[in-house]
Amino acid sequence: MTTERTLLMVKPDGVRRNLVGLIIARIEQKGVVISNMRMFCMDDAFARTFYAEHDGRDFFPALLSYMTSGPVVALQVESPNAVAIVRTSIGATRPEDRLPGTIRADFSTQLTENVVHASASPTDAERELALVFGDSCTTLGSIHT
Repeated sequence: MTTERTLLMVKPDGVRRNLVGLIIARIEQKGVVISNMRMFCMDDAFARTFYAEHDGRDFFPALLSYMTSGPVVALQVESPNAVAIVRTSIGATRPEDRLPGTIRADFSTQLTENVVHASASPTDAERELALVFGDSCTTLGSIHT
């Protein structure tokens, strides 16, 4: 089976609330491997590029403010079906749709500050990983050789 990679990001509220270790443990328990990790602060320009698909929506200014409010921890994770595994593990964005046992159901306190971001598709994952990790974006095979 082909290895897929995706992005999982602990958002500023998750970092502030010291949930990074718990989130990493949960995702590793699902069998994915962390192949790159970075803590950084998004500036406005980066956040606008990262969330460009939401530009023009009512919530976009609040999203930019939130995502630039503190550091994030970005994880490149790999496994077969990594996108689906991570998306299922984090749970739905809307509180009423969150299943018990998902990261967002267990740790999110509201709709907008929902602890984590995960790439929605393999195409989104490649774009987001390139934005976050640039040239240091590596595949699992290359770091174990």
